[in-house]
Amino acid sequence: MVRVADVERDYGVVVSGLRPHEGGFESDCWVADDTWFVKMWKQAGVPTGLRMLHELRGLGLPVPEAIPAVSGELYAVCAGRPYAVFPYVHGRVGTVDDWQTTAQALRQLHELDVRVELPPFSMDERHVRKLAQRLDHPWIADRRDEVAAAVRRMDAAVERAQAKTVPEIICHLDFGVHNLILDDDGQVAAVLDWEQAVIGPREHDLWIAGDLPELESFLDEYGAYDLDIDHLEYALLARGLRDMAARVLNDVDRPGVDTWGFDRIARLDSDLKRFRPYCRAA
Repeated sequence: MVRVADVERDYGVVVSGLRPHEGGFESDCWVADDTWFVKMWKQAGVPTGLRMLHELRGLGLPVPEAIPAVSGELYAVCAGRPYAVFPYVHGRVGTVDDWQTTAQALRQLHELDVRVELPPFSMDERHVRKLAQRLDHPWIADRRDEVAAAVRRMDAAVERAQAKTVPEIICHLDFGVHNLILDDDGQVAAVLDWEQAVIGPREHDLWIAGDLPELESFLDEYGAYDLDIDHLEYALLARGLRDMAARVLNDVDRPGVDTWGFDRIARLDSDLKRFRPYCRAA
């Protein structure tokens, strides 16, 4: 856990207190005096993508940048774990009702000229591979055949998708409403969590449309056309399996295994049918 004294020592800022803030599977977070946002990664090592945030902001995106530590690095280490400090962005987290704003923000990202150094997208899905080895886990054991079938279907979609050449742009890979902060006017004040960002096919960001009640309206607002159905099938399956894996492998959020895993997989074919009018002919 980060303490006030750690932040003051490592960053040279005066902090009167830290209050816990919702983090995620990979981090613990705090807010300091409604001025700073403190993010501590659960794994040791150098946090990825912090320098890229400066480049993204330079492209006109509302991206909070990590401030330099006293050492000159963009992160510090406390109890063996890295942490970074960002300006705290005031506003509210997006909801599914903000689908129109989300579509507009995603379109702005995807229309940027690619001028940022990012890794290429990979379909290796190592966490899904680990999930496939844990089919005896009590949360999925009674539906292990469904999980195994979904993994096989994902692998088939990967094989088809990798045989194609499609346009590649900056992809966030987790551009959900939960990573948007909106201001009082409902405009995007910040897009968060860029650690997974890559250069890859736009379809791999468009999984979010399947999670929203206004799928077609979202795609219309985004300006979707000429999408690739195989990349979409992979993206939708991989998202559900990844989110299932995160919960099963960490033994957290049992209800989320159904909501973000099995439920997504169950509606895959109906979602693809709705996506198909926005896809190029086979």
